[in-house]
Amino acid sequence: MDLAESQTFSGIGEDARRLMEAHAPSAGRGTAAPAFSPRALTDFFAYWSSLPRANGAPHATDFDPLALTLWLPDTTIMEIHGPGDIRFRLVGTRVAERMTHDPTGTNMLEMLAPETRAQVCRDMHEIAYRPCGYHARYVNVYGSGRVSHVQSLYLPLAAPVGHPPRMIAVHAPEEAVEYQQPADRTVCATSIDEIVWVDVGRGVPS
Repeated sequence: MDLAESQTFSGIGEDARRLMEAHAPSAGRGTAAPAFSPRALTDFFAYWSSLPRANGAPHATDFDPLALTLWLPDTTIMEIHGPGDIRFRLVGTRVAERMTHDPTGTNMLEMLAPETRAQVCRDMHEIAYRPCGYHARYVNVYGSGRVSHVQSLYLPLAAPVGHPPRMIAVHAPEEAVEYQQPADRTVCATSIDEIVWVDVGRGVPS
């Protein structure tokens, strides 16, 4: 895709544009009518979809976390400060517990496996700048030694003027598949099993 000619990606900064032109988003099937098995993802998408979306994504000030009280502990909000710098703005308590620390304010890319880091970074830009939804199933190796699949749904939020692009996500961990020796840190997305791009009105990667 030629981003320079795309209206979908209008307003994108030059650094982000170069990243998106140099690397393709992950392959995955697209859908406009997602079918999620974890209830957290279903409830999350239903509430997000109920909000006004004048420019493809609801405004961050319209998103009321109390509307998702049950799933707020499994929710994260991220900001794209630049290619290679995607920071946690909010981290739910259950997410922090699984990570064995609270990563609020840190670069989420530093928690990813080296093998998947660059591709996840590119995909996060697609979510925020197209915008679109991203449903992924992947493997985390937690600092506790627990290894499990996780399903996450990432959706865009329109940030206030002058603030970095935002995304909000809810995470649904599955049962542990094994336990390893405890480690100093959690490593996320050591492998990615499936990606589904969710069309919220601005298309999805081809």
